[in-house]
Amino acid sequence: MSNDLLVIGDMAQEAEMSLSNALGFTKTVNRSYDDRFGRTGAKIGAIANARLPAQFRFSDGLDIDVQALNDAYRPVVLNKNYQRSWSMDRTEAYLSIDEMASRYIRPAMLSMAAEIDRDGRAIANKYTANTVGTVGTSYSSRDTYADLLIGAREKIVENLGPTDETFYMVANSKFVGDGFKYFGLTTFNPQGVMGDAVTSGKIGTSEIAGFKIMEQQSLATYSTGTHGGTPAVNGANQSGSTLNTDGWSVGTTLDVGTVFTVANVFAVNPQTKESTGVLQQFVVTAKNAAGATQALQIEPAIVPSGERQNVTGSPADNALLTVVGASGVTGQKFALGYHPLAFTFACADVTGAEGDPTGAIAEGTASQRIVLEDLGLSMTMTSAFDIRSNKILVRCDLLGGWAPIYPQLAVKAFH
Repeated sequence: MSNDLLVIGDMAQEAEMSLSNALGFTKTVNRSYDDRFGRTGAKIGAIANARLPAQFRFSDGLDIDVQALNDAYRPVVLNKNYQRSWSMDRTEAYLSIDEMASRYIRPAMLSMAAEIDRDGRAIANKYTANTVGTVGTSYSSRDTYADLLIGAREKIVENLGPTDETFYMVANSKFVGDGFKYFGLTTFNPQGVMGDAVTSGKIGTSEIAGFKIMEQQSLATYSTGTHGGTPAVNGANQSGSTLNTDGWSVGTTLDVGTVFTVANVFAVNPQTKESTGVLQQFVVTAKNAAGATQALQIEPAIVPSGERQNVTGSPADNALLTVVGASGVTGQKFALGYHPLAFTFACADVTGAEGDPTGAIAEGTASQRIVLEDLGLSMTMTSAFDIRSNKILVRCDLLGGWAPIYPQLAVKAFH
């Protein structure tokens, strides 16, 4: 058993590092490992605590105003167990760790990373209300490309994205490649990254207009669903995350991620509460059944007053809605710009069949838990001998969940 534990420990460490190296979008957002589950383990549906940065209120006068800076948390539901498993002959247990990694571990972790990133981008599409660019219109020059990036950064900064911190943008190969075309290799990339791109032929992370731009495939796309008629607000003085509307054509149903504005409902500066002069954008977070009347689930919630005020006032009855994009738009590409605090991926130790972190496992099995707290990741690897097939079964488990923290610090850049 001691030899088995040594092997499983090496494999688990390799799996954790391989996963970390393969992650793209997930690696750049807020990540949180909740160590409350370190002894008892967590199951699907458990709530993890994602740590939030401290916030201050306005304060003036000579008297000291000591503000409590206790750690703040956002609850995140751990709603998915990411699992990869395989079987191998007993002789393969004696492979070197490099051979094992090449044959099994790295391909498994590459697949898991792609799934985690995909789920994160779906959350980003669902909760990101800010947009720049025009649906159905592509940039066609250096200037229009630059305008898209500058506009995206402006949206984030307007929502108090800290300008001394890194902003990211994930985009497809064409978007990244066009940056090289329009701005040149030396302008688009810092010198070190430029060298890597030339020698490896791979475009990794590039920088321009205040963004680190990362190349990723299989990005989420924008779709509007079906809409028509003259949609309007149905009832005055509405607030919160539901907006009652009517005036749609009978067959209307908006897809999750669809963005719209409401007449005369303007965004405000998050701190001064002064109008920005720009209509607040809202995103649909749940798809309704087709109908002329729609109770839209939206993000951000409408907050017309108070400390968290985000609009100049509640929408008026019969205020008209304008959807971003024509009816039937599907597959519209967008690059996603964001500050790391826009979204979070939280995880915790798994339990039960996925591997017992206490070490109280069945005889004949080996389990190893690896925690990389600085990366906000925890993974369990378990192996057991299967007498039916005379093979060794191996499984890797990571229990995690995605949530928006400050989605106002993200923007969809249509192209």
